[in-house]
This record gives sequence, structure tokens and C-alpha cells, in this order.
Amino acid sequence: MKGVALLTMPRSGSEWLGSLANAAGTMGRFGEWLDLYHHSAKPQSFHELETSVLKLGTSANRRFAIKLFPNHLRETHDRFGTDFLFEMLSKHEIGLVFLERRDRLRQAISYHRGNVSKKWTSRLEGTGASADYDFAAILRSYAHLEDGYRFWSKYLGMMGLPFKHVVYEQVLEDPTPFVEIVAAYMDVAPPAQVAPSALKIQRDDLTEEWAVRFRSDAKAGGIIDLLLEDEKPAARTLSNLSRFLKKRPLKRA
Repeated sequence: MKGVALLTMPRSGSEWLGSLANAAGTMGRFGEWLDLYHHSAKPQSFHELETSVLKLGTSANRRFAIKLFPNHLRETHDRFGTDFLFEMLSKHEIGLVFLERRDRLRQAISYHRGNVSKKWTSRLEGTGASADYDFAAILRSYAHLEDGYRFWSKYLGMMGLPFKHVVYEQVLEDPTPFVEIVAAYMDVAPPAQVAPSALKIQRDDLTEEWAVRFRSDAKAGGIIDLLLEDEKPAARTLSNLSRFLKKRPLKRA
């Protein structure tokens, strides 16, 4: 089976880009299919997980798509002792797209706000909670995102895997190159015109206000103490296990 794995981190524009490819109907169905809430029954083995994921992500023309964060591979490996992506690459013709957002600060602010509101896309209602500005939390989110991007760089580099590198800011105005990359990997014709997405950009004036405030606070007080604190090993607690499963930064020892 031909398919594409979109390797990225939260708040990178992956939901929006995936929705554009999904709209074609011939390029699989992008989603975070390793999140267990997508499955009608909790998989009890890797085979059950793999079967369910393929069903969720495959379009009628037998093309498969999935979105992966590093925590998806970690959680699956912890549960089943298997590298999901490695298995997929060994069994199917999977093209790899590494999606990166260069503006890490605004990505971190968005990630911090999402962790509080749970409004991960414009179509979700979330909890209704509003995040407060929190310099330390934004810094931790920034570091978490950097760690995730480094994970993918090491995974791809150490295994010598070919991939296409897509930068969010470069496809924001015209996402056609992303859709064309996916179509080429799947050996299908790209749509004549990329359909508009129902998703809306969630970045707003508050994001810009916090970005300016963060830079000002960082220059005024420095960040070395918080950076060194972030390098301490994560505490092995039930609270951190919950934070890990919810894709939130871990509390350090």
C-alpha cells in the first residue's frame, strides 16, 4: 500500500494541511490515528492497533495517511515494544514528510494555550478555559517543541531515510506544494485546485501580545535558570504519566 506519514509537532499547521489533502478523497485520511480514542475498541496487541490504524487512515483507493508526533511512537513502543513507523516502512510504500514551523515562539504560545483550553482546532469547543500568560510555561513549551523536532531529525538522519521537508511558513499562503508532494508519494493526480479548508487560523492579537511580552521578559531577566531546570530528568510520577499521554510538557525532578 502507498501512503504518507506526516512527521511533526503540535501546532505546526499539520491539522490544516492534512485537511486539504483529505478533501481530495484520494490521498488517504490524515489523522493522529495512534491516539487510542480514535479506536472503537482498545487494541490489545500491535496487530490489532495496526489493523485499526490502517482502516482509519485509508481512502477508498487504498492510499494511507497518518500524522505522527514523537509521543505517538513512544507510547506505542512502551505498550507493544514495537516501532510503529519502522513497521509501516518495512511493509508498505510510505513517503515521509517532515513538517516544521520555524516560528517556535508563536508555536509555543499556541501550544501553551491549547494545553489549557483543549481547543486544538477551530472546530473543537474545548473546555472554555482561557490560559493566562505564563513565561515559564511558554519556555517549557518552546523546549518541548525543540526536543520533538530534534527527535525527528535524529530518527530520519540516523536511519538515512529519504523525506520531504515542508516549512509551515512557506506554504501558509499557498499550500499547493504540500498537496503535490503527498499526491506524488501516493502516485495519484493532485487536485486541479486545492479546496479551501473549514479550519481557521487560531493565531490572534493575544498571540502577538504574548510574543512581544515574552521577548521583553527574556531580555530583562534572562532564561538560563529555567533552561537548566528544564534539562533535569523528568520525575517518574503518575502526574507526569498523565501529562505525557496528554502531550503536555513533563514536570522535572
